[in-house]
Amino acid sequence: MMRLFIFIIFLLNLKLCETEKDEWDIYDDENLALSIPSDAQGKPKEFRDQVLMEMRIRAKPRDVPENHCYCNYGPLHCDSNYTCIKHDKAACFHSIEEKYNKQERRMETWHKFGCASLERGSQASHLQCNQWRTTHQTPRSIACCYEGNYCNRDIEPPSYANIFHNEKPSESHPPLLSFKDGLKSETGIFLFILLALIIILTFAIFFLLSIAYYRRKNIKKASKTLSNMTEKEMLYYEDSGSGSEQATLLQRTVRQDLSIIKTIGQGRYGEVRKAAYRGRFVAVKTFYTTDEDSWKNERDVYQTHMINHENILQFVAADIWSEEDSMTKMLLVVDYHELGSLSDYLRREQTLTTDEALRLIHSCICGIEHLHTAVQGTGNYRKPEIAHRDIKSKNIIVKRAGVCCIADLGLALRCDIDYKILPEKFNVQVGTKRYMAPELLRKTLDPSEFAQFKMADIYSMSLVMWEVARRVEDTTAIGMINVDETLNDRSESSGLGDSVSSDGGVRVHRQKASLEVSLKAKPYMPPFDGVVEFDPSFEQMLDVVCVKGLRPPIENEWVKGNNIALCQLSQLMRDSWHMNPHYRHTALKLKKELNKLIDLVDKMNRGHKTSITKNMSQDADSGI
Repeated sequence: MMRLFIFIIFLLNLKLCETEKDEWDIYDDENLALSIPSDAQGKPKEFRDQVLMEMRIRAKPRDVPENHCYCNYGPLHCDSNYTCIKHDKAACFHSIEEKYNKQERRMETWHKFGCASLERGSQASHLQCNQWRTTHQTPRSIACCYEGNYCNRDIEPPSYANIFHNEKPSESHPPLLSFKDGLKSETGIFLFILLALIIILTFAIFFLLSIAYYRRKNIKKASKTLSNMTEKEMLYYEDSGSGSEQATLLQRTVRQDLSIIKTIGQGRYGEVRKAAYRGRFVAVKTFYTTDEDSWKNERDVYQTHMINHENILQFVAADIWSEEDSMTKMLLVVDYHELGSLSDYLRREQTLTTDEALRLIHSCICGIEHLHTAVQGTGNYRKPEIAHRDIKSKNIIVKRAGVCCIADLGLALRCDIDYKILPEKFNVQVGTKRYMAPELLRKTLDPSEFAQFKMADIYSMSLVMWEVARRVEDTTAIGMINVDETLNDRSESSGLGDSVSSDGGVRVHRQKASLEVSLKAKPYMPPFDGVVEFDPSFEQMLDVVCVKGLRPPIENEWVKGNNIALCQLSQLMRDSWHMNPHYRHTALKLKKELNKLIDLVDKMNRGHKTSITKNMSQDADSGI
């Protein structure tokens, strides 16, 4: 604090020295376009009679005009014989001014001669000629005469106003201004403002230092309290579930309330276990210390404002603890869903209907669209844009039939309001290689354009759409088929009399709903299965996806069959895994298109059910 104050005083003194020097240099570049300075001084009216008397006595040439004055302002304002012509009622002047000679470093008196201007109203030059009475920043004075005939060459200006004659300026002691005069000048105003700013700045620094001191004191006190806690008293985060607030801090460890039941999966960063927590089942993801960054990032993403969504896996809590083997592990507790991942769900023997498949895909797209979209809440609450960067069927959880949610946000990136990407340090080429977009494999993705990360998510989601479509088995009645039946011996039931022989039987033409399978489900397989290895390399995926341009095959039954919804879904897949990311659909576009397909399937199903019911009732009424 003291060093800062001394530094400010040093700068102030330096500015004062420069200001004093500038005061003597201020008139070095004076505009000489005027024939008389605007702040000139002159002899008062009482000296005029004395001057006139002296001029009468003085001999003067008769051929000299009375309105001529001696002039030394140069050829622009004076004739070649140092003459200027004044107005008949105006004055000639002789002014003096003290100027500082930079080369010789001393003060010099400059003499200026010329014609004064005529003032309106007074018909003279009184204001200009009486300015010698005023105190000037640079010492100056002026004397005037009205006779002409070069009268200004022989007159002497009065002494400088308010200047002590015994304190003449010198090289070592240039003339100084009084405090009162200094305040009137620009330098004085500057010094006053600077002094006020220094005082304000001093109080502000003192105030901020006081706040910082008390905050540091409180932090040290809190740290000391935490250091004395046992491991079971560690803080953990628990979500309130509202979606608008961050997770709250509770002084009780999560591990203390967890009852591990069994291990249900092995992930990239650790294992996933089923556990009981406060009366409900949860899934516990365990991270090792080597994957601490992934745990922190996923925790921070889950704690983002307004992240809660039906199609985003619900975050419960986070904690750090050590097991019996003294290995420190990080926990991430989320909701548990019995059906497991979408990959496991598609591997079941049960196939999918078109409606369920569309709803599964639609729920996934809704979750991705919520991640990709920035949401502005009330006040400072804002959900940033989020790119998942590892979309695949194993990272999608099936909550119930037809409803999925997005999980595993360890690689997610957030785009802040000022277009700052969080976390700041990240690797661009990450994720599951089988689901990587072409721009990631070619390393052409521009990390400064956040939209490209979102388009990479769309590519990965298109492969998931293909996985789901393979498991569709369409058993919906696709239309009515014509059936010709021969009525043999219907006399007893119809009351038509004698039976009719088979050869001459009556053939009845009617329609019957076809309930046969129109689309057979394919076994589950991941994208590019059989084309690349189980764990393909970057080079292998680059050759398949970018060089050869291969994509998962679209079945002929999807495009040429009677399932209109699956045909349109196939086109959405093609658009979404396009080589150029700018040609792919956004998550919002896919969401709207899938809504249309779901509505279309609902209408078709209702129409088929109505048609089947009508035909069955007609058959019953006819007695056939």
